[in-house]
Amino acid sequence: MRKFNPAVVLLSCMLATGNVHADDFNDGVSYYEQGDFASALESFKAAADKGNADAQFNLGLMFLNGEGVPQDYKQAFSWFELSASKGNVKAQVNLGRMYAKGKGMLSNHGIAASWFRKAADQGYADAQYSLGILHVTGNGVARDYNKAKELFQRAANQSNASAQYQLGLLYLKGRGVASNLVEAYKWLSLAGDYEDSEVFRKYVAAKMSKDEVAEAEALAQDWKPENSTE
Repeated sequence: MRKFNPAVVLLSCMLATGNVHADDFNDGVSYYEQGDFASALESFKAAADKGNADAQFNLGLMFLNGEGVPQDYKQAFSWFELSASKGNVKAQVNLGRMYAKGKGMLSNHGIAASWFRKAADQGYADAQYSLGILHVTGNGVARDYNKAKELFQRAANQSNASAQYQLGLLYLKGRGVASNLVEAYKWLSLAGDYEDSEVFRKYVAAKMSKDEVAEAEALAQDWKPENSTE
Protein backbone atom coordinates (compact mmCIF):
# COMPACT_ATOMS: atom_id res chain seq x y z
CA MET A 1 0.00 0.00 0.00
CA ARG A 2 1.25 3.42 -0.82
CA LYS A 3 2.28 5.67 2.04
CA PHE A 4 -0.32 7.87 3.72
CA ASN A 5 0.45 11.26 2.27
CA PRO A 6 -2.72 12.93 0.99
CA ALA A 7 -1.98 15.64 -1.53
CA VAL A 8 -3.09 19.17 -0.85
CA VAL A 9 -5.78 19.75 -3.43
CA LEU A 10 -7.39 23.18 -3.38
CA LEU A 11 -10.65 23.35 -5.25
CA SER A 12 -10.28 26.84 -6.73
CA CYS A 13 -13.16 28.36 -8.68
CA MET A 14 -12.98 30.72 -11.63
CA LEU A 15 -14.11 34.20 -10.66
CA ALA A 16 -16.91 35.72 -12.68
CA THR A 17 -15.79 38.36 -15.19
CA GLY A 18 -15.87 41.80 -13.63
CA ASN A 19 -16.19 40.48 -10.07
CA VAL A 20 -13.75 42.70 -8.19
CA HIS A 21 -14.51 41.32 -4.72
CA ALA A 22 -13.78 37.59 -4.50
CA ASP A 23 -15.61 35.54 -1.87
CA ASP A 24 -13.90 34.10 1.21
CA PHE A 25 -13.20 30.73 -0.40
CA ASN A 26 -11.54 32.17 -3.48
CA ASP A 27 -9.60 34.57 -1.27
CA GLY A 28 -8.34 31.54 0.64
CA VAL A 29 -7.23 29.82 -2.56
CA SER A 30 -5.40 32.94 -3.68
CA TYR A 31 -3.65 33.39 -0.34
CA TYR A 32 -2.69 29.71 -0.27
CA GLU A 33 -1.17 29.85 -3.74
CA GLN A 34 0.89 32.86 -2.61
CA GLY A 35 2.16 30.90 0.40
CA ASP A 36 0.30 33.14 2.86
CA PHE A 37 -1.08 30.28 4.94
CA ALA A 38 -2.22 32.44 7.86
CA SER A 39 -4.47 34.54 5.61
CA ALA A 40 -5.62 31.46 3.71
CA LEU A 41 -6.60 29.83 6.98
CA GLU A 42 -8.61 32.88 8.02
CA SER A 43 -10.44 33.06 4.70
CA PHE A 44 -11.17 29.34 4.57
CA LYS A 45 -12.45 29.51 8.16
CA ALA A 46 -14.86 32.30 7.21
CA ALA A 47 -16.15 30.26 4.26
CA ALA A 48 -16.26 27.05 6.30
CA ASP A 49 -18.35 28.71 8.99
CA LYS A 50 -20.88 29.54 6.26
CA GLY A 51 -21.08 25.84 5.37
CA ASN A 52 -18.70 25.69 2.38
CA ALA A 53 -17.69 22.02 2.21
CA ASP A 54 -14.61 22.68 0.05
CA ALA A 55 -13.34 25.25 2.56
CA GLN A 56 -13.93 22.76 5.38
CA PHE A 57 -11.92 20.19 3.45
CA ASN A 58 -9.07 22.62 2.84
CA LEU A 59 -8.98 23.56 6.52
CA GLY A 60 -8.72 19.86 7.32
CA LEU A 61 -5.73 19.53 5.02
CA MET A 62 -4.00 22.55 6.51
CA PHE A 63 -4.38 21.17 10.03
CA LEU A 64 -3.35 17.72 8.83
CA ASN A 65 -0.18 19.06 7.20
CA GLY A 66 0.58 21.82 9.72
CA GLU A 67 0.33 24.65 7.20
CA GLY A 68 -0.15 28.00 8.94
CA VAL A 69 -1.05 26.17 12.15
CA PRO A 70 0.54 23.48 14.32
CA GLN A 71 -0.27 20.01 13.01
CA ASP A 72 -3.47 18.94 14.74
CA TYR A 73 -5.10 15.63 13.79
CA LYS A 74 -8.20 16.26 15.92
CA GLN A 75 -8.89 19.57 14.18
CA ALA A 76 -8.19 17.96 10.79
CA PHE A 77 -10.59 15.15 11.60
CA SER A 78 -13.29 17.57 12.72
CA TRP A 79 -13.15 19.64 9.52
CA PHE A 80 -12.96 16.56 7.30
CA GLU A 81 -15.99 15.12 9.07
CA LEU A 82 -18.03 18.28 8.49
CA SER A 83 -17.08 18.32 4.82
CA ALA A 84 -17.59 14.58 4.38
CA SER A 85 -21.09 14.81 5.85
CA LYS A 86 -21.94 17.10 2.92
CA GLY A 87 -20.73 14.48 0.43
CA ASN A 88 -17.24 15.86 -0.28
CA VAL A 89 -15.42 12.83 -1.67
CA LYS A 90 -11.92 14.12 -0.89
CA ALA A 91 -12.88 14.65 2.74
CA GLN A 92 -14.41 11.18 2.87
CA VAL A 93 -11.18 9.63 1.58
CA ASN A 94 -9.05 11.58 4.03
CA LEU A 95 -11.28 10.49 6.91
CA GLY A 96 -10.88 6.91 5.72
CA ARG A 97 -7.11 7.26 5.62
CA MET A 98 -7.02 8.78 9.10
CA TYR A 99 -9.00 5.82 10.44
CA ALA A 100 -6.87 3.33 8.50
CA LYS A 101 -3.60 4.80 9.80
CA GLY A 102 -4.82 5.74 13.28
CA LYS A 103 -4.11 9.44 12.82
CA GLY A 104 -5.57 11.08 15.92
CA MET A 105 -7.59 8.02 16.88
CA LEU A 106 -7.29 4.26 17.19
CA SER A 107 -6.96 2.56 13.83
CA ASN A 108 -10.27 1.16 12.59
CA HIS A 109 -10.23 -0.32 9.11
CA GLY A 110 -13.95 -1.11 9.21
CA ILE A 111 -14.85 2.57 9.58
CA ALA A 112 -12.15 3.46 7.04
CA ALA A 113 -13.78 1.09 4.54
CA SER A 114 -17.20 2.69 5.08
CA TRP A 115 -15.84 6.15 4.25
CA PHE A 116 -13.91 4.86 1.23
CA ARG A 117 -17.08 3.17 0.03
CA LYS A 118 -19.13 6.38 0.25
CA ALA A 119 -16.66 8.17 -2.02
CA ALA A 120 -16.10 5.14 -4.27
CA ASP A 121 -19.84 4.90 -4.92
CA GLN A 122 -19.67 8.48 -6.20
CA GLY A 123 -17.05 7.41 -8.74
CA TYR A 124 -13.99 8.89 -6.98
CA ALA A 125 -10.88 7.04 -8.17
CA ASP A 126 -8.74 7.48 -5.05
CA ALA A 127 -11.53 5.98 -2.95
CA GLN A 128 -11.94 3.06 -5.33
CA TYR A 129 -8.20 2.40 -5.12
CA SER A 130 -8.13 2.69 -1.32
CA LEU A 131 -11.10 0.36 -0.86
CA GLY A 132 -9.51 -2.07 -3.31
CA ILE A 133 -6.37 -2.18 -1.17
CA LEU A 134 -8.46 -3.14 1.87
CA HIS A 135 -10.01 -5.99 -0.12
CA VAL A 136 -6.52 -7.19 -1.07
CA THR A 137 -5.26 -7.10 2.53
CA GLY A 138 -8.49 -8.17 4.19
CA ASN A 139 -8.37 -5.25 6.63
CA GLY A 140 -11.83 -4.06 7.69
CA VAL A 141 -13.49 -6.03 4.88
CA ALA A 142 -13.36 -9.58 3.58
CA ARG A 143 -10.33 -10.40 1.46
CA ASP A 144 -11.81 -10.49 -2.00
CA TYR A 145 -9.54 -10.27 -5.04
CA ASN A 146 -12.51 -10.18 -7.40
CA LYS A 147 -13.88 -7.08 -5.67
CA ALA A 148 -10.40 -5.56 -5.53
CA LYS A 149 -9.98 -6.11 -9.25
CA GLU A 150 -13.34 -4.46 -9.95
CA LEU A 151 -12.42 -1.42 -7.85
CA PHE A 152 -8.91 -1.11 -9.27
CA GLN A 153 -10.34 -1.39 -12.79
CA ARG A 154 -12.80 1.46 -12.17
CA ALA A 155 -10.04 3.68 -10.80
CA ALA A 156 -7.51 2.64 -13.45
CA ASN A 157 -10.01 3.58 -16.16
CA GLN A 158 -9.80 7.13 -14.76
CA SER A 159 -6.01 7.23 -15.15
CA ASN A 160 -5.31 6.55 -11.47
CA ALA A 161 -1.68 5.37 -11.55
CA SER A 162 -1.80 3.59 -8.19
CA ALA A 163 -4.79 1.54 -9.33
CA GLN A 164 -3.16 0.81 -12.70
CA TYR A 165 -0.12 -0.49 -10.84
CA GLN A 166 -2.23 -2.71 -8.58
CA LEU A 167 -4.25 -3.95 -11.55
CA GLY A 168 -1.02 -4.91 -13.30
CA LEU A 169 0.03 -6.92 -10.24
CA LEU A 170 -3.31 -8.74 -10.15
CA TYR A 171 -2.92 -9.75 -13.80
CA LEU A 172 0.65 -10.83 -13.10
CA LYS A 173 -0.30 -12.96 -10.10
CA GLY A 174 -3.67 -14.16 -11.39
CA ARG A 175 -5.65 -12.82 -8.44
CA GLY A 176 -9.27 -11.95 -9.11
CA VAL A 177 -8.58 -12.45 -12.81
CA ALA A 178 -6.87 -15.01 -15.02
CA SER A 179 -3.12 -14.46 -15.21
CA ASN A 180 -2.32 -12.45 -18.33
CA LEU A 181 1.17 -11.11 -18.89
CA VAL A 182 0.15 -8.88 -21.77
CA GLU A 183 -2.48 -7.15 -19.62
CA ALA A 184 -0.06 -7.02 -16.69
CA TYR A 185 2.60 -5.31 -18.82
CA LYS A 186 0.02 -2.92 -20.31
CA TRP A 187 -1.24 -1.70 -16.94
CA LEU A 188 2.24 -1.51 -15.45
CA SER A 189 3.26 0.61 -18.43
CA LEU A 190 0.28 2.92 -17.96
CA ALA A 191 1.24 3.31 -14.28
CA GLY A 192 4.46 4.99 -15.46
CA ASP A 193 7.02 5.39 -12.69
CA TYR A 194 4.57 4.75 -9.85
CA GLU A 195 6.12 2.67 -7.04
CA ASP A 196 7.95 -0.35 -8.54
CA SER A 197 6.16 -0.34 -11.89
CA GLU A 198 9.39 -0.30 -13.87
CA VAL A 199 10.85 -3.18 -11.86
CA PHE A 200 7.77 -5.31 -12.43
CA ARG A 201 7.58 -4.36 -16.12
CA LYS A 202 11.08 -5.71 -16.60
CA TYR A 203 10.19 -8.82 -14.62
CA VAL A 204 7.07 -9.44 -16.75
CA ALA A 205 8.89 -8.67 -20.01
CA ALA A 206 11.47 -11.34 -19.22
CA LYS A 207 8.66 -13.90 -19.26
CA MET A 208 7.16 -12.67 -22.54
CA SER A 209 8.00 -13.11 -26.20
CA LYS A 210 8.96 -10.07 -28.28
CA ASP A 211 5.59 -10.24 -30.01
CA GLU A 212 3.77 -10.23 -26.68
CA VAL A 213 5.75 -7.23 -25.47
CA ALA A 214 4.98 -5.41 -28.72
CA GLU A 215 1.28 -6.24 -28.31
CA ALA A 216 1.25 -4.96 -24.72
CA GLU A 217 3.05 -1.76 -25.70
CA ALA A 218 0.56 -1.16 -28.52
CA LEU A 219 -2.37 -1.68 -26.15
CA ALA A 220 -0.88 0.80 -23.69
CA GLN A 221 -0.25 3.29 -26.50
CA ASP A 222 -3.82 3.04 -27.78
CA TRP A 223 -5.45 3.13 -24.33
CA LYS A 224 -7.63 6.09 -23.43
CA PRO A 225 -9.28 6.87 -20.09
CA GLU A 226 -13.02 6.68 -19.64
CA ASN A 227 -15.00 9.53 -21.17
CA SER A 228 -11.96 10.56 -23.22
CA THR A 229 -12.90 12.58 -26.29
CA GLU A 230 -9.45 12.46 -27.86
